[in-house]
Amino acid sequence: MSPVELGVGAADVLGQPGTGTVMAVYRRAAYLRLPGGIVALVDPEVPLGPLWIRAGGVRGLELQQPVVVGDGWLEVAGQRLPVHDAELWWGALPDPASLGAGVPLALDVLAGAPPSSLLDDPWRAALGRAEEAVRRGDLPAAAAVLGGLGPGLTPAGDDALAGIVLAQRALAGAGSEPRLLAAAHAAVTTDLSSALLEWAARGQAVEPVHDLLAAVAAGDRPAAVAATGRIASLGASSGADLLGGLRLGLGLPRATTLGGEVANRPAF
Repeated sequence: MSPVELGVGAADVLGQPGTGTVMAVYRRAAYLRLPGGIVALVDPEVPLGPLWIRAGGVRGLELQQPVVVGDGWLEVAGQRLPVHDAELWWGALPDPASLGAGVPLALDVLAGAPPSSLLDDPWRAALGRAEEAVRRGDLPAAAAVLGGLGPGLTPAGDDALAGIVLAQRALAGAGSEPRLLAAAHAAVTTDLSSALLEWAARGQAVEPVHDLLAAVAAGDRPAAVAATGRIASLGASSGADLLGGLRLGLGLPRATTLGGEVANRPAF
């Protein structure tokens, strides 16, 4: 069965043929380590992301099972999935000015989101150091603290950092990508998290994050609340950690975005 859609990053990964393996298997997703990088093969109901391949009918995956990438196809669990004509997904970002005008709405909606798992011990102190680094404009220092912090295939600190970086890319525009990529590269973490952080620096995250940004830019509170709920439902705590990072990244004053003194206020 042909994949429904490919995230833009997954399309890049699938451009390099060769043999890889299944690196993790979950109920609705499996992560594949391929010659071109890491991708996630997800069920049709899973929101898309930059490294996602959304497909139906692929079951029976096991750890370390071989996966083969060919010219326009992906073979996994004995099934060959055509990918050459799959629809390419790219998460749209609103105009930075419109998003900036919608920040008060975003912060109000995010204030009611579930708290980040990083507020719990033993990570609370590290989170405080990362917040201070972000507020003084030193995102690489924050990345050095958050990278790999906490449990999970994508640790909680990486999810929070992805939210910070994505928010800043959305507010500052394409010209911010070099410094945001440099910050993403300062995080020492898993291969999967590193890849997702790079795409966050390019303005790409999971689908409901883009829905949230579009809603607040349009001043649509109900849609923003609904998108926040969808983000919060992601993973055991990944969604809540991502929302905490978005709140911090969106809350920085525009005139001093990642550079200069910022008022000290709790974000997570």
